[in-house]
Amino acid sequence: MKIQGIRPQYVEQLPDKMEEGVLYICEEFDLTAHKCCCGCGEDVYNKIGPARWRLTKMPDGTVSLYPSVGNWKYACKSHYCIRKNRVIDAGPMSARAIEAVQQRDRQDRDKYIASINAQPDFEHSMNLWRRTRVLFTSILHRIKTLWPWRLRTEKGDRQ
Repeated sequence: MKIQGIRPQYVEQLPDKMEEGVLYICEEFDLTAHKCCCGCGEDVYNKIGPARWRLTKMPDGTVSLYPSVGNWKYACKSHYCIRKNRVIDAGPMSARAIEAVQQRDRQDRDKYIASINAQPDFEHSMNLWRRTRVLFTSILHRIKTLWPWRLRTEKGDRQ
């Protein structure tokens, strides 16, 4: 790896031109960006999230990015880890290994999306409760109007 260390820089938006050796961290958009650490000059973007990358901030100001960064779509196909601001060469991966990692990443993403979709929607639950309450109230009203004791009470009231 050409770049051995990386310096975190917190930004509100990503710069048009990135510097080598800087990991730009945009917390508002859960995004990191940096120049590829092999030195090829490609811009690398990592979306932070449960089914993507995880950024760990240490008390001493260093950062780590999990899992490793695999630039499979670039000509360099570099593969490295960022741990406590250090860039660690993770070595090349075969096409088969890359496909296996990408497949696992898709499965992780699909599982995460399924878990989110399985959570009850609060707004839907409230609408369901409102509809149930309205239905229950109308049934009670109907029962009251048809109930025999109601008829007797009305006849008694007329006398």
